[in-house]
Amino acid sequence: MKKSWYFKAVFVGLLWIASALILMGLLPEKKQPGWLKWATSKKVNFGLDLQGGVRLVYSVDITRAITDKRDRLAKDLVDTLKDERKIEGIKIKKTDIADFELIFKSKDDLDKIDNDIKKRYRHVLKEVSRDEGDKKIHFTLTDEEKEYTENTSYEQAIRTVSNRVDGLGLKETGITQRGADISIEIPGVDEVALERIKRIISQTAHLEFRIVDDPNSKFFLDIAKDIPSDSGIKLMKENVSSSRGAVTSYYLEAKSTSKKSGRDILKEFLADKEIPEGHVISFGSYQDTDKEGKPLPTKIWRTWYLFEEVRLTGEYIDDARVANDPDTNKPYVALTFNPQGADIFEKLTGENVKNRMAIVLDDYVDSAPVIQERIGGGRASITLGGYRDYNTLLKEASDLVVVLKAGSLPAPISLSSETIIGKTLGQDAIRKGITAAIIGAILVFLFMPIYYKGAGLIADFALLLNVMLLLAAMSIPEATLTLPGIAGIALTIGMAVDANVIIYERIREELRAGKSPRAAVEAGFARAFWTIFDAQVTTFIAGVVLLQYGSGPIKGFAVTLLIGIITSMFTGIFVTRVFFDFITGRKKGVNYLSV
Repeated sequence: MKKSWYFKAVFVGLLWIASALILMGLLPEKKQPGWLKWATSKKVNFGLDLQGGVRLVYSVDITRAITDKRDRLAKDLVDTLKDERKIEGIKIKKTDIADFELIFKSKDDLDKIDNDIKKRYRHVLKEVSRDEGDKKIHFTLTDEEKEYTENTSYEQAIRTVSNRVDGLGLKETGITQRGADISIEIPGVDEVALERIKRIISQTAHLEFRIVDDPNSKFFLDIAKDIPSDSGIKLMKENVSSSRGAVTSYYLEAKSTSKKSGRDILKEFLADKEIPEGHVISFGSYQDTDKEGKPLPTKIWRTWYLFEEVRLTGEYIDDARVANDPDTNKPYVALTFNPQGADIFEKLTGENVKNRMAIVLDDYVDSAPVIQERIGGGRASITLGGYRDYNTLLKEASDLVVVLKAGSLPAPISLSSETIIGKTLGQDAIRKGITAAIIGAILVFLFMPIYYKGAGLIADFALLLNVMLLLAAMSIPEATLTLPGIAGIALTIGMAVDANVIIYERIREELRAGKSPRAAVEAGFARAFWTIFDAQVTTFIAGVVLLQYGSGPIKGFAVTLLIGIITSMFTGIFVTRVFFDFITGRKKGVNYLSV
């Protein structure tokens, strides 16, 4: 017997032992030996179709993505004209989803938009018309830019959702794009956890830092006369500091009712009001209290009069973490900006000392602290107000960290469908799938020894090791097993047996040709190898295609198929050859081969 055979035999034995130890993780936890926890910590996860769960389908608001791109390009163009052509007082009028007009003070200013400027923006903006009488130019996004925005919005939305799901530790979740929708499959979650997941997934997480224009908040005083008496809206005022000194700041507030939130009440009132140029109105809320200061279940919403310009957003965040305020003993979110964001933040705070800076998350003003001095170091914080208990605030802070680290969505997403798959359906699928696989395996195990005698027993051992290696290989990365994946295991059993059948038939042909058992084994394996290899490579390519373009369950089948091809090649060719080399390699030789 050659020395190399012993190394091969030891290698096969070690693989068998390692696979057996890893597969103990599939046993119920009570039946797992404590001394093997290091090996049983990894296990195969069951997919949505096996353990039940929920399938969420979200639609991406592509219209919002395009309008945001239009707004950014319009502002960028105005800034370019202001800096390079020294044109002041340009007004932006939004006319359609992808269209806007620039209105100039004079015809001379309009004429300064020459071919050089248009050439610079030719890939993203197209001039539709030029009206010298009204001193305006109509622009629209190019078709290429709209298509690019749409495609990147889907890609970024999927990437952001995936990052948020990973941040929640949901390893078994499948996320795929289906046409214009994003499908998310979450196995085995309860109702409370599901609501939290949906809230985190759908949060746009668009973070902005805007300066509050308290000195000019008299806008609310001017429109207060139009407030309906039965609307529940009140005009409020407060004395605040600003860069101009102490000023009176005006705002509107409305209490939420059982039928409508205070925010909606305020929005309806402001819907037909013309907001002064360069400003936006955002909303914030605080908890209502009784005369003794105890919190009530209702919320009071208020308005904030903010400058439209946004110089710092969440895209400059380098890190976000939960911290604890030693003064209030309440958790908050500590932000760290990247170097570029730190410079912007320092400049922004330096230019607005004594002004209030609103921290706006998804159009909601979380807080508006007064800037006492220039802030360097690139650090900021988001406090979580209200009278909620510590654990609730900690959970909210943790969820906010997840979405901020994952990045903001390029456009809002909305839940278009939710499908619950019960556990009973999954258990029934498991039972039927495993039963079918076991019946098929038993028939194969019985057929091989009957037809191929001793060689059939070798094939049975190789087949058993093949299944063990397959499941162990899926356990190590904690892959997800789906119902099609069980079908993939059954298919793998068939492929492994097929390889043995091809080899054995070749050996029989060599024996009938008068060769010795040892020579027949050598020739049989050599002649069968390329036939088996070609067939497996073809199937492997198909599996790669399914893995790349298939949905969740199909990907589960593809993973099982690809791993099964590798393990069946190994057991069908390498492992069985080790046994045959032992039989034919003995010193006395062998005159008969049971095949």
